Amino acid sequence: MELGLPCVHCGLCLDKCPTYRDSGEEAESPRGRIYMMEAVKNGALTLDADVAAHLDSCLGCLACEPACPSGVEFHRRIEEFRPGLPLAALTRAWRRTIAAAMRRPYLTSAALAAASTLDAVGLRRLRRRLPGLGLLPGRSATVLQRDRVQEPATPRLKVALLAGCSADTVMPEINRAAVEVLHRNGVAVRMIGGGACCGALPLHEGDTGTFQRLARTLTARPELEDVDYVVSTAAGCSATLGEYEHLIGGDGAAVAAKTRDICELLVEIGFDTPIPAASSEGTVAYHDACHLLNVRGVAEAPRAVIRAATGATPVDVGENDICCGSAGSYNLRHPRIATRLARRKAELVARSGASTLAAGNAGCLLQIARACDMAGIEMRCRHPVELLAEAYRRG
Repeated sequence: MELGLPCVHCGLCLDKCPTYRDSGEEAESPRGRIYMMEAVKNGALTLDADVAAHLDSCLGCLACEPACPSGVEFHRRIEEFRPGLPLAALTRAWRRTIAAAMRRPYLTSAALAAASTLDAVGLRRLRRRLPGLGLLPGRSATVLQRDRVQEPATPRLKVALLAGCSADTVMPEINRAAVEVLHRNGVAVRMIGGGACCGALPLHEGDTGTFQRLARTLTARPELEDVDYVVSTAAGCSATLGEYEHLIGGDGAAVAAKTRDICELLVEIGFDTPIPAASSEGTVAYHDACHLLNVRGVAEAPRAVIRAATGATPVDVGENDICCGSAGSYNLRHPRIATRLARRKAELVARSGASTLAAGNAGCLLQIARACDMAGIEMRCRHPVELLAEAYRRG
């Protein structure tokens, strides 16, 4: 299969790659990984454990693609290699267990209960250092508010909102806010729940069989019939849904064409600007979620939503094109690298002078909130659509 233009090894991607910045090793850069993948395909290099480790450590943030003057589609190359990486059987089994657990809300609910219990007995700081449990919000989770806006009787649009995986269990306030905002703007919402999953996590793990099954099951859901758009509040999900034409073909093309990130949709259809009112958010900084920025190419829409919600342009965190280390389940698979990346992001957030950090992806919010908490930085982490919902309520 032809994978686009060849890499000319110019090196412009190097400074955009989090693992290269972290290690300084050529083999941990997009250029180095492409060289190794080409050498393996040509028979000049063996795909052994060392080569596999360098390929496996890629976050999949794809910051290298916008930086590439040759237009190399790095993600197509790495997708081709992930299923065949010679990982240890125990490692692969553990990762598939993680991905499966993140698709089962009842397991996430149990983990949230455990996190809250540890916080209640004074072990929050210790709990924050634990894999998995350390990422959960625990007792500091936002209290849900009832949706005060009924679905419009004569909607201007109908959308399907993806709300079937653990992100909705961990941070349900995000989708609650999205529904409220959509209703207030005359949009009818069909929730796609019941364990529905776009398959992003298995895809990034190289588990193409599970991805294909989940994606085809999703495209057959009746909630997708006769809707104008398919909407997600998670950057990784909207990016994967937007690739369905390439990834699964058939009905995937229609889903891909209708897919929008929530902020992308609001700007596209034109949303009501809230009545100005005093905000408790203080200065808001914005962090670009990798797949929203690098895959969907959405940078301005979330900022426009924040401006409308707060009356002020959000402060840039800095190094916006560098991943925070969340990257799906990467922070569970490679916790040391992910923790270092998150620590750097927390430092930048602290320097920004903001009291609230906004990002368009639940994983980013959990990752950065944990890093800030561990560093003793007081920071509220919110999705832009939450800020807009609260602005409507104040108004």
